[in-house]
Amino acid sequence: MTAIYRVFSLVFLLLATPALAEWPAESAALGAKEHPKVMQKFGGAVQNDALAAYVADIGAQLVALSSRPNETWQFTVLDTPEVNAFALPGGYVYVTRGLLALANNESELAAVLAHEITHVIEAHVEARQQAQKDALLNGALNALVTGIFGGSENRVGEAVRSGVETAMGEIGAYSKEQEFAADAGGIELLRLAGYRPAAQADFLAAMAANAALKAEMAGREYDESRAPVFAAHPAPAERQSRALALAADATGRKGVDAYLSMIDGMIFGQSARGGIVRGQTFVHPVLGFSFTAAQGLRIENGARQINILGPNRSTLILSGAADRAGLRDALTAWFQQIPRNQRQSRALANMRLLEINGLEAATATLQMRNRGQRSTLRLTVIRFNGELVRFAGKVRRGDDEAAALQWETVLSFKALGEAAAADIAEATIKVRRVLPGETAASLGREMAVPGYGEAYFRVLNGLAPQEEVSPGVPVKLVSL
Repeated sequence: MTAIYRVFSLVFLLLATPALAEWPAESAALGAKEHPKVMQKFGGAVQNDALAAYVADIGAQLVALSSRPNETWQFTVLDTPEVNAFALPGGYVYVTRGLLALANNESELAAVLAHEITHVIEAHVEARQQAQKDALLNGALNALVTGIFGGSENRVGEAVRSGVETAMGEIGAYSKEQEFAADAGGIELLRLAGYRPAAQADFLAAMAANAALKAEMAGREYDESRAPVFAAHPAPAERQSRALALAADATGRKGVDAYLSMIDGMIFGQSARGGIVRGQTFVHPVLGFSFTAAQGLRIENGARQINILGPNRSTLILSGAADRAGLRDALTAWFQQIPRNQRQSRALANMRLLEINGLEAATATLQMRNRGQRSTLRLTVIRFNGELVRFAGKVRRGDDEAAALQWETVLSFKALGEAAAADIAEATIKVRRVLPGETAASLGREMAVPGYGEAYFRVLNGLAPQEEVSPGVPVKLVSL
């Protein structure tokens, strides 16, 4: 099976599912069933054995102090820039590379793990599944990645456009009471393990600051009560307040140096393995292609597909497929995958063969109608390295401007030369100590985050808007 099909058709080399111990049979089965979906959705585990072992060791220390120390637990660091953490029944706990970049010390990481451990022990996922039988795991796992052929159009569209990032409970869509219970249980585990109990509140503050900055960078207003990062959760201010009250004046270790040494050199943001967005251009150095989104469109990269979002809720999605037939047949087979109740056209229209930057391609259109919304869908397949790259562009019926922007983007698809692919650098976390005379502003200028250097530096290092750095203190920078 070839590379593009593996990346965009959800075929990953997954970690083996661990043997399950004394979890209830139903919980163990549910976790084992959903674990591969999580691995697929988030691009698999990080390729950093030392970092993975470090996170697993902290998790094991916390579990040993919990009420379920003898069951099988698995802690996984997912290779995605999203700020996310969640758990599944049967002892599966996940944190993302993006979350590790945001945390500032070991106690904050421990706070996230302790929170998720509590969700598992208290069977919160199972409780929500009982309350919302068919709207739990599959809905949560698919909400961000369902393409234009499935799910609620408004829900999916809003999820994609919001760049949803969640932490401490997304999978279960937990109730406020469950979130508060997980906070309380997590803080108690921190206390027992000797970590700083207030780290729970510290990381909640970091999440809120990160969500506000991401909203600003995307040109959206930020309202913490409606921010996607806190969807289905109590507002962070309320959780912070409760967490600080539970922590009281208890002290404990932070583990700053040990933590920062572990994430020093870690990939920040997108990786070459999953493709990198640079301004309006998406480049995949590993698979060897690139395309440039037309001005007015915005690229959002995901493990399962690439979303190019435009005006009037237009959406262009890039995915991959095996090349098993002619291009016309490939379009017809793709068309037949679309639910009949959503397509008004009985057959594809305007089908034609063409060449895109030296690559064989075919395109066609059809009319769609879903929940009263009329739209036009253009399907395009491009033969590339023995596989198919597929673009599906959906616009409101008659929106010629959005359709033109999408077609301009499709026509920009091209193969990368070896030299061009080698020139694409991944951003990494660089840890160093502040030198005398340096300020947050001067350090912000070292950040490889165009236009938002100082703001990102402050968020990444837990600094308030007017707070300054001190000489000798270790800080995180983003470097190319």
